[in-house]
Amino acid sequence: MNNCAKKNLSPYAGRAVRGAKGAKMGKKGEKFFSPFLPILLPTSQFLRSLIVCLTLVVCPASISVRAQTPLPVAKARPVYDQCASLSNASGAASSVNDDVAKAVAALKGKDLKTREQAAALLGKSCDARAVEPLQNLLKDEDPMARIAAVEALGRLGADSSVEALTEMTFNEKDWRVRMAMIGSMLSFKSANARAGVLNGIANPLGEDISDINDLYVRCSAILSCNQLKAVTYSRKAILFLRFFLTSKYQITRQMAEQTLHELKNTRNAAAEFRAMLKNDLNPEMRRWAAEWMGKIGFDNIGEALAEAAANDPEPKVKQAAATALAALKDVK
Repeated sequence: MNNCAKKNLSPYAGRAVRGAKGAKMGKKGEKFFSPFLPILLPTSQFLRSLIVCLTLVVCPASISVRAQTPLPVAKARPVYDQCASLSNASGAASSVNDDVAKAVAALKGKDLKTREQAAALLGKSCDARAVEPLQNLLKDEDPMARIAAVEALGRLGADSSVEALTEMTFNEKDWRVRMAMIGSMLSFKSANARAGVLNGIANPLGEDISDINDLYVRCSAILSCNQLKAVTYSRKAILFLRFFLTSKYQITRQMAEQTLHELKNTRNAAAEFRAMLKNDLNPEMRRWAAEWMGKIGFDNIGEALAEAAANDPEPKVKQAAATALAALKDVK
């Protein structure tokens, strides 16, 4: 072989020599490290243990983040200023009445936005012709359309709508529609409409509820009932919260406590608690009333608590009233 050929082959020959040396050293290294391989290399059992440890570290963190997600805060729903009276156009229609007729026709359109806008217009029309078409819209497949109909009927205030809305409280499943029904129905000066909110929306009917949206609606209805000038519905609504406190679900109990504190911002709750503490024949109810009067921190309840702490015949009621009174003084 000439020198040029040797020169061209030398890089490959060098690699081969180095590879042979490496293999030789590798065998030596393998002999040296082989006793330690079980220790140095992770076994399947080790990997499984590592995964378990990482799971224990990571999962609680994710769980705690979910647990810290704040609950929605229930509030009393606003009521509408209803039409003083409804017109009933006859003969040649004015331009306004033409708009009403067009809106009534639009309620049957395929486009959801069009139906919603038509319902909103009719709710402000104070026109009797809008009532029946809007009642028919309560059966629309889309919940957004039903909400629009509920709100419009609440604004119009036709007495004939009370029955349709009350019946709906027992059949409607969408929580957003049920929420809209609270303010709409309580806008009517009707005992049936208000009882519909109390018994058809707020009342859990003995069911232990864990659905957060359902609870949100019910607690909003409870607060709304305590805003009415008519106090007939307040006490029963408050007692639904007492029932929620006995739930096996932590989220239900938390929502109940949160809503009990919101009662401080309502018209009737403080008077209802004072009445329970003073007049209820059940000593456990009086004790519960005293306890929550202190937790909620109503204004102007010190005298009622002091009276109970001094004169209630039941020691546990006296103790609860004294504790609540002390808590109020600490806050001040």
